Amino acid sequence: MYAEFKIFDLEENFELEENFKNRYINPPMLFSFLLKNYNSLIKEVGKSEMGKPIYKVTIGKGNKNILIWTQMHGNETTGTLSCLDLLKFLENKNSIAGQILNEFTLDIIFMLNPDGAEIWTRRNIISIDINRDFLAASSVEMQVLKKIANEKKYDLAFNLHDQRTIFGLEGKKEPATLAFLSPSESIDRKITHTRKKSMGLIADIYKEMTKLIPNKISRFSDEFYPRSVGDNFQKLDIPTILFEGGHYPNDYYRKKTRKYFTLSLITALHYATIKKEWEAGYELYEKIPNNSPSFYDIIYRNVRLCKEKKETVDIAIQYTEKIIMGDEEISFVAKIEDIGDLSLMNGHEEIDAQGRCILIKDSKDKFAKIGIQADFNLDEWIILNGKKLEEFA
Repeated sequence: MYAEFKIFDLEENFELEENFKNRYINPPMLFSFLLKNYNSLIKEVGKSEMGKPIYKVTIGKGNKNILIWTQMHGNETTGTLSCLDLLKFLENKNSIAGQILNEFTLDIIFMLNPDGAEIWTRRNIISIDINRDFLAASSVEMQVLKKIANEKKYDLAFNLHDQRTIFGLEGKKEPATLAFLSPSESIDRKITHTRKKSMGLIADIYKEMTKLIPNKISRFSDEFYPRSVGDNFQKLDIPTILFEGGHYPNDYYRKKTRKYFTLSLITALHYATIKKEWEAGYELYEKIPNNSPSFYDIIYRNVRLCKEKKETVDIAIQYTEKIIMGDEEISFVAKIEDIGDLSLMNGHEEIDAQGRCILIKDSKDKFAKIGIQADFNLDEWIILNGKKLEEFA
């Protein structure tokens, strides 16, 4: 008899790992924490290109094996933070956690790309996108992942990522806070038995999580990427679920996204525990709205580009993320991303300039340009780093 699963109760009792509240994770701080708190469960499984350790935490005593890896892309930390929260949940000895740990042995590779994580870059230190390196395995990080994957038979894999704020739900003015994918095994995107298993579990996640965040969950494109990890794991008959943490309104540090990401992990593990056939209900997967690149961070509507023109345009602003060495959290730099008719695009924030004219500060150029930092005037409005000045007060 399995424990009753109540997603609202799980949300109400959600506990984050208090030692990691920021979106940025300093690799030495993470390593020190894992070694101190999970010493009996942790093992160094390799080193990065720069010689930083890569750790695997193993928890559970079940006969079935699950492989989870985080921060393959160095600037995608939600998966790492959520796995820290997941460990806290599994240690709390509640009935759902107990069932998961009895059914499965979980191998969690924390921060596969610590070099990229330290300097907040997607790629590793020698500029390889690890998620496009499965076949060549030119990076030592991919060699580590493949070595681990070959050490035992894995029944399920979770590939944890973040996606940019540009993504929303196709046909809706809603951001994609979470996106999921059952990767394809071939260019024709055939729905194989292995894919059905991961689709069925994603359908379970979707059913539960839409109760908490309706209209904020999407289905990532299943275009076949022959060099990618998820696609190749599926080909190896390991059902694989790609998790993407995205934008929640006014949550650029992804604290709410982190919570829902963690609850999605718990949901997936619960249903993998109780379902005899993971593919059951997979048909719902294809009804999940498509992920769509339909957002900018800010859009200023109805802007005149110069005094001589009465016609108006839209100006899109997008944040670039960076870490300044020594800081404990990332910074955001707003830049002009597009200019023109953006009526078919959405902004996480939209401001009607009502025909105000743009003037670029400290510039000899008469017109706004794509790619410049978003510091400008809209007549009497002062815009600093994309925001109206009074909003800083």
